Amino acid sequence: MKKTLLNLAIFQVGWLVCVVGGNLYALAYTVAALLVHNWFVLEKKSEWQLIAIVTVVGSLWDILMTLGGMVYYADAGLLGIPVWLVCLWVLFATTFMHALSWLSRYLWIAAAFAAVMGPASYWFGSELSDAYFGTPILTSLVVMAVGWSTLFPAGIYLTRRYQ
Repeated sequence: MKKTLLNLAIFQVGWLVCVVGGNLYALAYTVAALLVHNWFVLEKKSEWQLIAIVTVVGSLWDILMTLGGMVYYADAGLLGIPVWLVCLWVLFATTFMHALSWLSRYLWIAAAFAAVMGPASYWFGSELSDAYFGTPILTSLVVMAVGWSTLFPAGIYLTRRYQ
C-alpha cells in the first residue's frame, strides 16, 4: 500500500511540475522520480519495458493530436510536442503496474475513466500551461475521449503481461 501511495503521489506532483514548470523542471523532476521509482517502487525490471511502450505510444498519440489540430503547444519541440509532455507520459507510465494496477480486472471502468479523465487532464493542463485546443473545442474533446477510452485500457491490459 505504501508503494502505491508513493507512486500516486510522485505522479500527481509530477503532473503539476510538468504542466506548470515547463521543460527544464519537468526533465529534472522526471529523472528524480524515476530514481525514486527504481529504488522504492519497482518490483520487476521488466516494468521498464512497459514504461517505454506506454511513453512511446502516448507521445505518438499526442503528436497525432497535434498534427490533427486538436491541441497545440507554444513550446513544441521537433516532434510537435514539448519535452514536458513526454516527461508526463513517462511519469504516467510508472502508475500502470502500481497505482492503476487494480484497473486490469475492470477494463470497462478503465475505458470510462479514461474517456472522462483524459480530456479533463488536457483541459486543466491547458489552463495552466501554454497549450490550447483546436476549434471547435468539442471536436477536440470528443476525439480525445475516444482515443483515451481505447488506448488507456489497451495499456492497462498490456500491464498484465508484465505482472
